[in-house]
Amino acid sequence: MQQSFELSSGEKRLAATLFSPESGLRGAALLVFPLAEERKGALPFFVAFARSLEAAGFASLLFDFAGTGDSEGDFACLPEGQFQTDLSAAHEWLRARYPDLPLVLCGLRTGAVLAQQYAAAHPDFRKVVCWSPVAGKNFVNQLLQRRMVNDMVAYGKARASRAALLESLEAGRSVDLDGYVFVSAVYRTLKELVACDPGVPVFTTPATVKYPPFWNTVGHVDLDGLIRETLLQITADSTFAAHPQNAAPPALPASCTGETGGARYIWDKPQGTPESGLLFLHGWSGDRTGPHRLFVQFARQMAKNGTLCLRVDFIGRGLSDGVASDASIAGMTETAEACLVELRKALPAGAPVQVAAICSGCKVAITLAAAHPELDCLLLWSAESMGSLRAGATSRRKRWHTLLTYARKLTSPETWKKLLTGKVNSKLVAKALAQKAEVRSAEEAATEDATLEKFRSYRNPVHFFFGGSDPDAKGSSAAYEAFCRNNKIPFSLDWIPNAGHSYYGAAWTRQLLDFSERYLVKRGNGFKLSKLGFE
Repeated sequence: MQQSFELSSGEKRLAATLFSPESGLRGAALLVFPLAEERKGALPFFVAFARSLEAAGFASLLFDFAGTGDSEGDFACLPEGQFQTDLSAAHEWLRARYPDLPLVLCGLRTGAVLAQQYAAAHPDFRKVVCWSPVAGKNFVNQLLQRRMVNDMVAYGKARASRAALLESLEAGRSVDLDGYVFVSAVYRTLKELVACDPGVPVFTTPATVKYPPFWNTVGHVDLDGLIRETLLQITADSTFAAHPQNAAPPALPASCTGETGGARYIWDKPQGTPESGLLFLHGWSGDRTGPHRLFVQFARQMAKNGTLCLRVDFIGRGLSDGVASDASIAGMTETAEACLVELRKALPAGAPVQVAAICSGCKVAITLAAAHPELDCLLLWSAESMGSLRAGATSRRKRWHTLLTYARKLTSPETWKKLLTGKVNSKLVAKALAQKAEVRSAEEAATEDATLEKFRSYRNPVHFFFGGSDPDAKGSSAAYEAFCRNNKIPFSLDWIPNAGHSYYGAAWTRQLLDFSERYLVKRGNGFKLSKLGFE
């Protein structure tokens, strides 16, 4: 059984999900995410592990720290010690719900070190599981390295040295890392995040179990071996024998989530009666929060404008049912159709409905609009080309993601020395890493062309955004601009200079979200775009 809800941590509300077997309980696990954008990459693993625990007789609680995932708060405004406060709140909630069960604490990366420190002060945990623990200082250094890689992609060179960025943090100034703004309070917390002896048995993955750094890897990774080995270490402990549950646990707190056909979604609600609705559609390997919480931020921004927002995890993604291999554009569209029905049910009759999408989610948005021409507006970020429009835009973006993934995995000091001194030619590395272009089946291409044929008659506004350093943007933007002009579809097309495909940067994010808000809220009030067709 999987149920989402909110739990209180001081003045913040944290998004949480409980996975629990209906009988035969043996124990309960508290799962601790890594921090910042590593949470997004780790989510598929945590959900799969929680479901495996459930099958083995364990309840488990998954929660987002404040300022991350679906939880309240702005990462740039968190006070010192907030992560420990959140962990304590989640622990107290789990212990209150299962007072008689033995507990296990599981964490990944920074979450693993947080788990070690927390267990050392809370002796009721019987075991601590640590996957790839990393101390706070090392984590920050890795983010600084990643920042410099992103700068090289966007600007051709690093705009500031790692030493200069670190000096800024030490001086109490904020630094943008992976789309999250790290302030002095968070940095001080991370400086104190060091491994320790928790005083209870600790399981760390043996060297024989190999797995990539999935928390930074684009796409989905097979982690069945890691899950099996971890479960074996937990279930082999005689401490976790079956425990009778003498009374029904208390009801869960109120939830702002819903489900349709195994796809789980979350609402961001305005105060009072909503004036419009906005459906969010994420990309192929993403989830309902969007890259570095783009969807979360924009949904909450739009809710202040009176818009009711629905953000969904497609099947096999995020917290929804299914596995990664279940995903398809057709299946994603089916889920979007069902969510559109739910959104309209929650709106006043006749209220306008808009769609916001990113990457391959834009294909779903266009497919949805082709079947529902009454949709009032499409907001498409980094739209992938469809059907014959893709003729001139191969898989360069996917190869560029491969380059970024490769760069993030680098561990050789010599390689980093070359990178940070500008001696690595990113274009040559991209060429060396380039793989054979993605090949679509003839059936898939024909389906997309059939969708475009229907989409020709769409007559409501379509707003395109592209990042200036997204290598696939030039071909996609030109193709969509020509398609809309030729078919007299009202459209606008704008660029976020230097931004990448997912807009990893606080300034790019702010520009994207503010412009997007103006386009949706003020498009009927004379707001002009840099390129405008058939207004």
